[in-house]
Amino acid sequence: MKRDRIGKWRQFLAAILANLSAFCVGTMLGWTSPMQPLLESDPPPVGSIPMTREEISWIGSINFIGAIAGTFIWGRISDRIGRKTTALIVGLPFAFGWTIILFSWNHVMLYIGRVVIGLGCSGAIINTPMYVTEIAEDSIRGSLGSFLMMSINTGCLFCYIIGSFTSFHTLTTICLSIPIIYIASFAWFPESPVFLYTKGLKEKAHNSLQWYRGGDPLQTEKELNLLEGRSKKKVGYRTLIQSRGTIKGLLIGFGFVFGQQFCGILAILTYTVTIFKESGSALTPHASAIIVGSLQLVSSLLSFALVDKAGRRILLGTSYAAMALALITLGVYFKFSIPYPWIPVTSLSLHVIAYSFGAGPVPFIVMAEIFPPQIRGLAMSVIQLLGTSLSFASVKLFPSLVLLLGQSGCFFFYGGCCLVLIFFTLLAVPETKGRTLQSIINRLNGDSGDETTDMVSGNNIVIMPKKELEPIK
Repeated sequence: MKRDRIGKWRQFLAAILANLSAFCVGTMLGWTSPMQPLLESDPPPVGSIPMTREEISWIGSINFIGAIAGTFIWGRISDRIGRKTTALIVGLPFAFGWTIILFSWNHVMLYIGRVVIGLGCSGAIINTPMYVTEIAEDSIRGSLGSFLMMSINTGCLFCYIIGSFTSFHTLTTICLSIPIIYIASFAWFPESPVFLYTKGLKEKAHNSLQWYRGGDPLQTEKELNLLEGRSKKKVGYRTLIQSRGTIKGLLIGFGFVFGQQFCGILAILTYTVTIFKESGSALTPHASAIIVGSLQLVSSLLSFALVDKAGRRILLGTSYAAMALALITLGVYFKFSIPYPWIPVTSLSLHVIAYSFGAGPVPFIVMAEIFPPQIRGLAMSVIQLLGTSLSFASVKLFPSLVLLLGQSGCFFFYGGCCLVLIFFTLLAVPETKGRTLQSIINRLNGDSGDETTDMVSGNNIVIMPKKELEPIK
């Protein structure tokens, strides 16, 4: 039991430090909201003339161009040199990007810095869930996987709070310090044992896994036995369409990233201050943003507590339903100019709470579970290529969409998308709670040759008949 506790604490600490890269993603998202009023002021902190609303929209969205570029390289780098090594490299674009922004003398430099930071963001989103999934025991895999969204939310709230009372250069300097701390602290952890095993480095895989399991030799041998038979052959894009399970996994992943962009979360986070300012809320824009960010973080903690107990599907379905209610309510508020200024704060709070306990963290957990480790990085890159492209479109076009449809029309549109996503969850998303990674992959492939599938109970692998399991659709 002592070794079990030591192992879990090591996994917990490794997941926390690995997700400092996700915290950096959060600072990128949250930085725009408090800095927008400063950049639009006269005199501005960068350049000689204030930025226009169109230029601000580029500040909020151009980072996704860097993220799109990153999707072509991070998965392959991760599959080739390892999850931990890639995680350390991911920290470099964040440090370089914030340095460029800190010393910017014109608006073009701001754009360049944001693009470089975006390159690191896609690396964090692609690589971190794979690393955490591969070091975690099956019984706590979902909880540790929820750290990704929790860290993003923490970074976002961090910028909301610090940015409300500091200058442009002070906030940027603080953001620059985070990736430096991340690289220095995470460098001491072992590489993913699953990655090492797929590369044929069995002794190193054994040592790594034994460290993450608190030195427990029995548990280490059990899990190494489950890794037997993993393919070491070279993989390419054609590999992604050569099995039924991988194709289903890609379609599920595409549905997830569609949901994450068309539920309106990125546009809301990027323009939180502006939305509250124009809504006539009784609270100041910065106070409203901090309240929303705080609730978002609290709901991430709720996801951490529930994802390995309630299951993935119920959290997703509940999340999409609550977001639909919040967005449609906002649409009605702006459509009919309802004289209750507490409605925007309440509705947006419900929206980010719902997103942060379901639609935000759960897709990253499931996507890291449904692909074999030898193609996991490549598959995640392909999915995130679509995701980052939609992210760019969502944030960049939000001001134009407001002009075209009005604020009410935008929120009705996003609310309708959330209703569609409820049916997607019911019809397509598998329940992966408590299942070993291999059993999940076998089920997606429709493997009926083996009459048993392994489940997890505490630290033990339990063999149960397939008929007792909820079928994966």
